[in-house]
Amino acid sequence: AILVVAADESVKPQTKEAIAIILKNKLPFAIALNKIDRAEANPERIKQELAKENILVEGYGGNVPCVAISAKTGAHMDDLLETVLLLAELEELSADPYLHAQGVVIESHLDSRRGVVSTLLIQNGTLMKRNILVIGSNKEIIKIFEDFRGTPIETAGPSSPVRVVGLIKIPDIGESFRAFATKEEAEKFIASLPKEVVKEKTPHRVKNEEIIIFNIILKADVSGSQEVMEESLKKFETEKLKITILASGIGNISESDVKLATATKLVTIIGFRVKTAASVKELADTYNIHIITGDIIYELLDRVKKDLVELLPPIVQRIDCGVAKILKIFKHEASEQIAGGRVEQGMIKKGCSADIRRNKNIVGKGILKELQQNKNAVDQVEKGLEFGTMFISKTPLAEGDVLDLYQEEIIKQTL
Repeated sequence: AILVVAADESVKPQTKEAIAIILKNKLPFAIALNKIDRAEANPERIKQELAKENILVEGYGGNVPCVAISAKTGAHMDDLLETVLLLAELEELSADPYLHAQGVVIESHLDSRRGVVSTLLIQNGTLMKRNILVIGSNKEIIKIFEDFRGTPIETAGPSSPVRVVGLIKIPDIGESFRAFATKEEAEKFIASLPKEVVKEKTPHRVKNEEIIIFNIILKADVSGSQEVMEESLKKFETEKLKITILASGIGNISESDVKLATATKLVTIIGFRVKTAASVKELADTYNIHIITGDIIYELLDRVKKDLVELLPPIVQRIDCGVAKILKIFKHEASEQIAGGRVEQGMIKKGCSADIRRNKNIVGKGILKELQQNKNAVDQVEKGLEFGTMFISKTPLAEGDVLDLYQEEIIKQTL
């Protein structure tokens, strides 16, 4: 792996995520400090920030090779290539170019003009344009065969990334492929594969009405972006919030996506690096379907997160204030009651809510609308002092009742 970090910026969240992937998969890697042509570039600061992420480069107590480069001017690119070759040599990688090719799908997308376009990495053997491919359990014919520059080629050897065009199905990232000389060989290989167990997708059932289901229709430019977005969106799930991806695909947001959204409650269409035609936007507005699009993954996820936070109900936290005893009832009209009492514990405040306790049982609730002390309006009364109050409650107060007074704090939930 090559971890690219801009020398004129800092270690960003996406850098940290890339580091986590590299370490999780135990990949040998080098660091490319890019943009050293800029006046504000500070490679040493970046190395220090990487050290905080437990990435120690050579010269900083570690053995991770680090090369300062400029992709714009080409400075030190040869040094980076030499470093990659050295890492590969240390891994003692080997391949047999005389075998039929085997490898893995590293990218796929749907091109509006050319159809399904996939990038394959040949891990062993040689791939030829006339070969028949088996990707997963599907037989595919190569119609257009290109190198990573987009130049048409006839063959490609081990470790080569190649682009194939004209596949019937969009393959998943990470799917393996094998090449065969004839259709018969490919079909025989597919027949030998173990039968996949078909897993039906069961809809999420809500056992508790407080759980919020956020339904998503996801569209992305390529399958790699699609996979990353699916994983990132699922990370927003909590005990009270469930993320359901109703549909996920590659390509621009279409009318069929909007129509699918209208059939389901609380649906948001999310598009990463895709377009939405004016007619599709108009249809979405007609049915009040929310569409969020963006070209930078972290900005797009932040916008989705903002929408999710708005859905979460606030947490109501009770803060106990004090306890008061009703000594005298002066007036009672409908829900307004005038009474006198004494603060037994804590401090009571104007506007406090109250549980009415009678013979140790809660018999009702109310609010201290007004407070008086010595016939003067006050905002609070402390322990041991007597007071008068206008108390609002549907439950008539009685002498000897105890009021457990409290305030409610509304806390907005976050993710």
